[in-house]
Amino acid sequence: MSLRTKFMLALLLTGLAAVAMVGGLAYVGMTKKVDGLRRERAAEQFHEAVTAYMQKYGDWQASPGKDGFDQFMAERQVGSRPVLSDGAQDEQRRPEDERRAREEGRRPPPPGQGPARRLGEPPFRFILADQDYRVLLGAGVYEHGEPLPEAARKDARVVKVNGRIVGYVSPEGVITPSKQELQYLAAMREALWYGVSGAALLAVVLGVLLSRSLGRTLSHLTGAVRAMHGGSLLQRVPVEGKDEVAELAVAFNAMSEQLARTHEELQESHQTILVQAEQMRELSVRDALTKLHNRRHFDEQANTLFSHAVRHKRPLAMVIGDIDHFKRINDTFSHATGDVVLRQVGEILRSHMRLSDLVARYGGEEFVIAFPETELPQAAALCDKLRNLIESFPWHQVHPELKVTMSMGVYADVAAGTAEAMLQKADALLYRAKETGRNRVCFAVA
Repeated sequence: MSLRTKFMLALLLTGLAAVAMVGGLAYVGMTKKVDGLRRERAAEQFHEAVTAYMQKYGDWQASPGKDGFDQFMAERQVGSRPVLSDGAQDEQRRPEDERRAREEGRRPPPPGQGPARRLGEPPFRFILADQDYRVLLGAGVYEHGEPLPEAARKDARVVKVNGRIVGYVSPEGVITPSKQELQYLAAMREALWYGVSGAALLAVVLGVLLSRSLGRTLSHLTGAVRAMHGGSLLQRVPVEGKDEVAELAVAFNAMSEQLARTHEELQESHQTILVQAEQMRELSVRDALTKLHNRRHFDEQANTLFSHAVRHKRPLAMVIGDIDHFKRINDTFSHATGDVVLRQVGEILRSHMRLSDLVARYGGEEFVIAFPETELPQAAALCDKLRNLIESFPWHQVHPELKVTMSMGVYADVAAGTAEAMLQKADALLYRAKETGRNRVCFAVA
């Protein structure tokens, strides 16, 4: 289930629950209000009847010949449903009740009970006490003459005649609603139902609209996050409104821009680091003066070439060359001229190497070359060509009296056992070239 659906359901359920709660509370409150008004009206009518009775007869101990209290109330409410002392609201007192009252010699109100009520009609009775809180009508709760308890006295209404307290009245039970009251309650209930239904429909519409608005922004955010997860860091989502979700969208856009900018800077920095690392690696394996590889790099690569030649039984030639009388060049023409010679010799060697060949400055005026896949005669011919190129270079452009030559030793037998051993053999041949007149190439298979 999507977040949008969950939010919509939450809004709908919350709205409907709130509408149901408000409607229920309103109906309960309205019912209680109506019941309270009916109870208050009945109490006022009973109070008026008691007051009228006392004004007419003057005392609760009136003569037996006087009308009873029940009949007195019935005569006061001719044409309507009277509120009787026990709350039965009979339209008239039954003859057998009057006869029974006369036979018992009671005077109204009768002690402790009222006249009978109609079958099925709920009781609504009043407790009546004299000015000394002695019960005159107990409504089936208290006995006649019993003192009214303190708890019941709090809710009792005072009955006054000519400013004199003659008794207390307290309602007991429920009162049967009239036909008009029932119709009024039904109309109120129907109106409340229509109001609740309209509010529920409005809650549904608002829930759908609000969830759609919020869900749209959240959907944009979800899509943008997925795109960022896929590598596209620069994302923008539309900002709608000024609420918290809109603030979230604004913050997300700012974060996306910052991440994209930072990522771009990191990429540039990474490329710079790679270039610098490559430069550092080159510096670590290159001779600063001649730009040829240095001795450490040559030794590593020569061992690899030697292992390959032995494993696959392929030819390999090692060469050591030395510039003749280089110390004399430095002493006669200066060290600056010597540096120029080294750089130019290095350039001649580098520019005439094959892609598979390896050349390096081994130290001082010495240079080394590895010729993979090269037999001794071919290697010796290549070295003699290089020697001739060095000798024929126009050194007079550097200095009119400058002449440069190179002696070389070539060894091409992997049976020597290691690349270092082959170089030692080539160095011995170089020493022989020096002894036999310099500016030459000596080679032999040891």
